[in-house]
Amino acid sequence: MAISDQEGLMHSAKWALICNWYGRAIGLVNTIVLLKLLEPADFGIAALATFFVSLFAAFSHMGTNKFVITQGNMSKAELDSLWTLGLVIKCVSAVILFVSADWIAAYVNNAAMGDVIRATSVIPILLGLRNVALGVEEKNYNFKLLIVNTMLAKTVGTVVSISLAIYLETYWALIIGVITLNATEIALGYIMCPYWPKLSCRYWHKQWNFSKWLYLSSVFGYLRSRIDVLILGSIVDTRSVGMYNVSTEFAWLSFVEVVTPINRGLFAVLAKLHETPLLFQYRLLKQMSLNMLIVIPCAFGMMAIAGPFTAIVLGDEWLEAEPLIVSIAGLMVVMSSHGLLNTALTVQKKLGVLLLSDIIAIGVIAAVFMTHTQSTVLELAQLRMMIGIGFLCWLWCLYYTVLKVALSDLLWVYALPLFSSVVMYLGVTSLIGTFQHSLVQLIVGVLAGIVLYISLFSLLAYLLRNRFVYFWECCDFTYDAIQKRVQLRWQKEH
Repeated sequence: MAISDQEGLMHSAKWALICNWYGRAIGLVNTIVLLKLLEPADFGIAALATFFVSLFAAFSHMGTNKFVITQGNMSKAELDSLWTLGLVIKCVSAVILFVSADWIAAYVNNAAMGDVIRATSVIPILLGLRNVALGVEEKNYNFKLLIVNTMLAKTVGTVVSISLAIYLETYWALIIGVITLNATEIALGYIMCPYWPKLSCRYWHKQWNFSKWLYLSSVFGYLRSRIDVLILGSIVDTRSVGMYNVSTEFAWLSFVEVVTPINRGLFAVLAKLHETPLLFQYRLLKQMSLNMLIVIPCAFGMMAIAGPFTAIVLGDEWLEAEPLIVSIAGLMVVMSSHGLLNTALTVQKKLGVLLLSDIIAIGVIAAVFMTHTQSTVLELAQLRMMIGIGFLCWLWCLYYTVLKVALSDLLWVYALPLFSSVVMYLGVTSLIGTFQHSLVQLIVGVLAGIVLYISLFSLLAYLLRNRFVYFWECCDFTYDAIQKRVQLRWQKEH
């Protein structure tokens, strides 16, 4: 039975959230255990290796899933051709990465990176082997299959990482764990969705014409988001890189585990609405509203509880991460805004605009970091946040000029959750200051923050529902869902 776009988006968000919460649960256990077993320098080496592998993966990114989603019913020959094109480019990328290992090691002033890069060069090949039919499943909103695949792979990768960390007590536990995760996910993709592609180059011209902009966008988008790690690798030691990378991972926790999943099916939905501008804008604004009512309070909340969070979750070895988390948590808002814009412009085939923006951002970040090589990691993190604020203003200009989103709508999208979050931040920081124990501060801070934000934001959304309806629609949908669930439970019990 066919499902509507709204149902498809909610269906994708549900399964993506289930996967990410499960992944975060075992991932959090994995990270905490590894933090106790390994040194910050180990995480620095793993972070640098991940950067270069992901960079070369971006160089070979063909946007396979997006191509499948935007096309009509594709024949087996077309799918085979698309799979082969991606595999060939990723194999070339893997070879270049392998050959570049010693140069990369020299750049980051760490001889151990050579062997790490050579080992991880297999990952682009694994990504190229991904089952192309999984894109068809996503197009048909069959997210359950995709999510179960990812959950099983994460479980295997976590078990391997922890087991090897106990035995080896080196960064190789992290490296081998990532390779195992990718290999498992590829194997399960063919087991759960039987489709055996054949080598073909029949439709490469057509597919490359579509993919070239996605290819360039992927490369420059990744550089924009992680060029700070690349430059840090050449100006600070691996311990500082590890501290910065772990701080980033936890500072952006809610963006990765909550906001990203709820946007999982947005591309498929907007792709079906691109010929109806009013519906397209309505869906985009509603998704922006949902994103901001979550990500802005999460950013301010993380800043408020950074102290007790670092002490309890990360431990004494990582206390330097507290000011880093405070400095870069706000970048979640920038990433969420950019992600939605990226999706909308991809659907409208206007990636050239986004590509230009990424190039400008890369240039600014590189120039600022390279002219502050004597600065501390904390000072560089603060500079990164200032650049992010400027980039957010540029994104607003693109929303207004390219996507024709009204400035008044943009103002409301950010103003309501921002005001509520600032009040929450002030309340939480004042409250937890009255307690001495870090665990009590963490628990009280989280609970108080949730109550303060939901109460104030719900009140504002209700009072302003006639002026800006999207926030109240999100709240109303949530309250109705809770009410229906309570009524259903009551009926079962009586």
